[in-house]
Amino acid sequence: MAGIHNIFILKDGIPVFHVNPIDKLIQIGQKLELSSKVLDSALISGFLSAIASFAGEIGVGAPKKYETDEIKFSFLVRNDLLFIVGTTDLQDNEIEEVLVEVAEKFLGMIAQENLNVKVADLSPFNDLLREILINYVQKHNILVESNVAEEFTHLIPHSQLVPEALEKLSETRRLLFKYINGSNSIYEIAKSTNQDPKALLSLLRSYSKSGLVTLQKL
Repeated sequence: MAGIHNIFILKDGIPVFHVNPIDKLIQIGQKLELSSKVLDSALISGFLSAIASFAGEIGVGAPKKYETDEIKFSFLVRNDLLFIVGTTDLQDNEIEEVLVEVAEKFLGMIAQENLNVKVADLSPFNDLLREILINYVQKHNILVESNVAEEFTHLIPHSQLVPEALEKLSETRRLLFKYINGSNSIYEIAKSTNQDPKALLSLLRSYSKSGLVTLQKL
């Protein structure tokens, strides 16, 4: 899910809750390209717990993150619990936002139910976690959409085709050139024709090399 792969919650070095991989938890009526990294929960929990314990023993404080070539583990300690999230390609502030919300919701649940995390059935937290992650996915998609809009709203294609040439095009291409009128941006055209802006830009660049369109940046 947009770079979030695994979540672990440890108490005294023992995993009391984990979701691994995360995409098994998320189903919101659409296909999500999560590509979660599946890890051995027992091994990775022990490894991450050892990192946290060693940091405490040598007096350097709680660890904040541990990175490999493929994944980054971020840590948050709250109420003697260690919250860990495995991610790729996420900013630290995004990771912290997820970690804090996971910790707050988890601690709120166990306080409300007066649960002993070492023996209690914590599976109901799956529902709360699912809500957190779905909200994150939707927020992330909104941010991505906003960035795409910003990038492509400043590129305006201009058609260089004469009307006679337009008649020789396929119906699909005629529809595309209908929107290439010198006022619509690539983003607007992509929206109107249900295309990916990046793919449309690539197509228009090939047209530009053939002299069929010109691209102007505002």
